[in-house]
Amino acid sequence: MASSNRVDYIEKVCTLQYDGLLKENESALNEYADFCSTRQILSIFNFDNKRLHLFGSSMSTKQAEKRFFDLQNEILINNIKQRKIDDILWWYETWDSTWQQYNLNISSDIEHHYKTNLSSIMILNELGERVKIDFQKLEELYGTRIKRIRRSKVDPLQPIHWKLTPMNIERILLEHDLHEYNWVQENFDRKMKGHYAKLTSIERIQNMRLFKQFLILHEEYLHKYGQANNGTMHYLYHGCPESAAKKIIERGFNRSYCGVNGCVYGRGVYFSSDASYSDKYAKGNEKNEKHMFYSRVLLGRIGNSTMYEPEDGYDTTTSGTHIFVCYYDSQCYPEYLLTYV
Repeated sequence: MASSNRVDYIEKVCTLQYDGLLKENESALNEYADFCSTRQILSIFNFDNKRLHLFGSSMSTKQAEKRFFDLQNEILINNIKQRKIDDILWWYETWDSTWQQYNLNISSDIEHHYKTNLSSIMILNELGERVKIDFQKLEELYGTRIKRIRRSKVDPLQPIHWKLTPMNIERILLEHDLHEYNWVQENFDRKMKGHYAKLTSIERIQNMRLFKQFLILHEEYLHKYGQANNGTMHYLYHGCPESAAKKIIERGFNRSYCGVNGCVYGRGVYFSSDASYSDKYAKGNEKNEKHMFYSRVLLGRIGNSTMYEPEDGYDTTTSGTHIFVCYYDSQCYPEYLLTYV
């Protein structure tokens, strides 16, 4: 009789997007091999065919596959920051409307011809198909098949853990087994446990324009207030309706909405270290889902609870306990959006 505890082993094949960079980074390959071995996964790199073969349980190989793609992104961004490779990437849209990178050699070839102002070129893609790249329509054509393509520049200020994407704004759904997910959830649970039924999702917000604005002020605060507490940076909560959340993701926090929920502690954007307090302003949608941001906030020098607006030399007003009010748009970055019921 077969055991009900039998584990189904599968093979997962991953494409080596940056085989040259991987070959040069032995420490990263060793780190990845250790990651796989602790999860009882056999990993075999075939650099000739630009493939990684993973053998293990379906759940473990899924984790290893994700870690491998994250590892490739980290290596790429590090090399771009060190200016060892070009920071221009070309992408094509796949059948499920997601974006996939061309490998570095093809991307470099496309970029070379793009700069010559040609209207189109013929190249061999990763499948060995002879395709037409139309620069005017930004399309890849093969027979009757048409794929949209995009050009993107990787910003050296982009955090290494961010997913590479050709989109200006991206909402990245975090998987439950990630340390990043668990860290956000654990902080949320400290005040919200018993106040909600289910955490539906955690999304990382990748808006490079807003993030760069935040970084500029962060550097100023580090110089002004010192490294000891990371330039007064804290992670704080902001609850809001779903419609407001979408605007915040695109444009950042907006002080012009002040007054909608009161201005007891000043006419700015309100944050709290207590998620259960911010929950009061997270109005449910038609599915009864609520939305709350877990945001990077630069508090600077905090005034006392009698200040209605920050006086000279101060940056933030407060309730005196857990509520903080910001007055400059670049003081806060909406890093994570939590959806819960």
